[in-house]
Amino acid sequence: KKMKKIFTLMTLVVLVLSSCQMSPEADAKMSGGQEDQATFEKQIETHTTFAKAFNEENMEMLMSTVADTLKWSPAFYNENKILGVEDFKSQIQVYFDQFDEVTFHPGEGLINEDAPAYWAGSHYSSGEGMVTSSPNGMRVYGTWSAIHTETGAKIYNKYYGVLNFNSDNKVAEISDWMDISGMQAQIENHVANN
Repeated sequence: KKMKKIFTLMTLVVLVLSSCQMSPEADAKMSGGQEDQATFEKQIETHTTFAKAFNEENMEMLMSTVADTLKWSPAFYNENKILGVEDFKSQIQVYFDQFDEVTFHPGEGLINEDAPAYWAGSHYSSGEGMVTSSPNGMRVYGTWSAIHTETGAKIYNKYYGVLNFNSDNKVAEISDWMDISGMQAQIENHVANN
């Protein structure tokens, strides 16, 4: 009788533990492992090259990190129109023309200073079947700084972006969020106080 109780208890524990496991679909989506990690690290390198090219005002290097078919949702309001690679390149040139020493500071501005600047995959999602270990949908957090060429104003802009990459490890989609009007306010404040 004692053995039967132990066997029943062990069976119950196994059933409870197995019911807590992810569904096979979710488990498969979360099992990318080392390959996904390697892809994610390449994507971080791509973004690092992007930021370096921005700082050096090297358009050729910068554009080598994005796909010719880029879809871009800019930080400024434009009636939610998705723009292409030429629109993106034109906006980058505006930054090159108006600012110097444009620098990305990964993770700066996060409350937890030890939190990483780059994230990908998702353990939870409000969309059914959206749990994934895929490095696509990489989220980038940080602060951009620059010097306004005309006035010498030092500006800072907290940044959040979602980047999707193609199979060539080029940025295929960008959704940007930052306070564009805050940049102008910092410039105006600098001019008023100098």
